[in-house]
Amino acid sequence: MNQAVEALAPASLEERVARFYDLDEELLRDPWPLYAEMREKRPVMRVGSAVVVSRYEDIKTVFRDTVNFSNRRYTGSRVTHKRAGLSPGEVKLYDYLIELDVNHIGQNDPPDHSRLRRFVNQAFSGGAVRRMRERVVRMAHGLLDEVDAGGEEPFDLAALSWRLPFAVVCSMLQIPDAEVSTFRGWALEIRRGLGTNYDNLHEAYDATRNLEAYVLELIQRRRAQAGIGGNDDLVSNLLATDIDGTHLTDRELVTMFAVMLTSGNANDMISNAVIALERWPDQRALLLERPELIRNAVEEFLRYCPSAHGVHRVAVADGEIAGFPVRAGETVRLVVASANHDPDKFAEPERLDITRADARQHLDFGYGIHTCLGQWLARMDIEVALTVLYERYPHLRIAAPFEYRREYQFRGPQRLLVSRR
Repeated sequence: MNQAVEALAPASLEERVARFYDLDEELLRDPWPLYAEMREKRPVMRVGSAVVVSRYEDIKTVFRDTVNFSNRRYTGSRVTHKRAGLSPGEVKLYDYLIELDVNHIGQNDPPDHSRLRRFVNQAFSGGAVRRMRERVVRMAHGLLDEVDAGGEEPFDLAALSWRLPFAVVCSMLQIPDAEVSTFRGWALEIRRGLGTNYDNLHEAYDATRNLEAYVLELIQRRRAQAGIGGNDDLVSNLLATDIDGTHLTDRELVTMFAVMLTSGNANDMISNAVIALERWPDQRALLLERPELIRNAVEEFLRYCPSAHGVHRVAVADGEIAGFPVRAGETVRLVVASANHDPDKFAEPERLDITRADARQHLDFGYGIHTCLGQWLARMDIEVALTVLYERYPHLRIAAPFEYRREYQFRGPQRLLVSRR
């Protein structure tokens, strides 16, 4: 009798959050009610090997505190817990992937973070990105020209949502068009690994080794061409950059380009924004009527329907977050998507409002010294894509039910069939 009663008892909040991070399909389908309950009842909680933080101000406080919370996310209890469940052979693969993060700008603390960031700041500055705008507009039209020429109706917007930001980065690296599709296959596996703590360990490892080999060959070709002239691409420029008598190592360059090709909030945001506008037809009508609102609309999409749902830190010493004790070495999972829906920060957070005055205060790109280096490029990709999309297809509509990918870190539809009419 007691066992039957226990079986019927509702799962606790901790149990449901744990199921969410174990990739429970029902909870992944709509995480927003779970986030709201976490903010209200347990804004800081220990779930498995990590401490999970869900309120805006608490998350911002951790972002600010670079002394007590390290950005070296390749350490910490989350990684230790994962390793404990792997076979010796799998541990070798996992450690190889995790150790790549040692050279990741976004997973380092000063002074290493500062040194790496200085090498690429100029390439990703707001001014440099603005100078790329016309090229990105042409690329967006070119992709839609392909869609029109193919005549497929409806067509998969999720694939297009990936293709434009990915193609932009490939163009910065001067990767030939014929090789972009191969790169994309590797990037999808690596990104899924990052979004699930390598639930696809073997596939992510193979993809990473393939991408590494390609990038190393690319670096060697550019280095051999140095001094010949005519190369003005990101790879050649980074190879030539000398800061305080130092250059980026091949390992650092490989990691940097791998991150560029596999991350970036724009990858899902185009599809996510179209879904949001379909659910809020008044906002869709307003954007079509007043296209000058697009820049603020992009900020609201990043707040309301972000792609990146969480980032990690590691506690350097015993301490606390909002009174909750945190132990040295524990992984701290910051649910930035929940922060973006915190009613203590944003009025009516569950409502899409492309005129929202404080939309830009979202935490989708982080905060402080670790604010995402590619934020200006991501914003431009999303803005250009949505502008071109609705200019060409003002009656664009979602044509079929869709499912989100089975990931907790990055949120976007597996496929999104849309009709032009």
